[in-house]
Amino acid sequence: MVDVDAVWSALAHPARRHVMQVLREGPQPTGVLHAALEDHGQSPSRFATQRHLRVLREADLVLVTQRGRERINALNGSALHRATIGWLPGPDRAMATSLDRLRFSAERIDRSRREDPPMTAVNSLHVVQAITIAAPAQRVWSALVDEPSQWWGSPYLLIEDPKPHLSIDARLGGQVQEVAADHQASWGTISELEPAHLLAWTGAMGMGGATTGKVEYRLARAGEGTRVTVTHDAIGAFGQGAIDSYDYGWADLQARLAMWIQDGTAFGVAGSNTTPAFTFEPTARG
Repeated sequence: MVDVDAVWSALAHPARRHVMQVLREGPQPTGVLHAALEDHGQSPSRFATQRHLRVLREADLVLVTQRGRERINALNGSALHRATIGWLPGPDRAMATSLDRLRFSAERIDRSRREDPPMTAVNSLHVVQAITIAAPAQRVWSALVDEPSQWWGSPYLLIEDPKPHLSIDARLGGQVQEVAADHQASWGTISELEPAHLLAWTGAMGMGGATTGKVEYRLARAGEGTRVTVTHDAIGAFGQGAIDSYDYGWADLQARLAMWIQDGTAFGVAGSNTTPAFTFEPTARG
């Protein structure tokens, strides 16, 4: 449900492509993006920068969140991927995705080797991913909280078991957890809940060590479908490799959730427990 024409029209302007390039390094306030365009002689005024950002937002390439007085802009790789690799025929799409994942893994290993120090620096993470699913909000909510094992799976697991059971206890104080035999592992504790609209939990989210964060799923009506936005904010002793991994992982899980709801294809632990051939590029990180 991506407007491919809008995506390519938005990317036709060099200033907007430069904005996308800047945002690849992480979410940025509007003022930083204006300065980046000024440095390249691509934006004569703040009004022009706002106009470029509006075109990118309307094409669903950029998502905006409010942090105090600042508007933080972040890439939404879902739309970009669907208009490029996702637009290819199935076999070509699978090959392109496999090659892209190989590229991502190689770059992540290289980056982790160059980190100094690799795991002791305190960093922050901000990931936001959005996708429109062709189903009513109540169906999306049911899949999200009642059927996580159908779309959540390897390699995003805490327990070393072929197929643990995943559950989301959708009540305040409930656990998002894995269970295998007598082994339990928690991803977080439910901290906010509005059925069919909002689900949020807090915890380490498998990042380990002195790390804390919050994951938030928001559901909103989008025509005859549902707009699903997942946001993950965290702070702790983790490196850039972890940031990239979670960025990629949330995009992947969004794709799996959509496929389970729309096609009934299970890529979670209850199904093939693998990454689908159609996934998304990493987007916003900070």
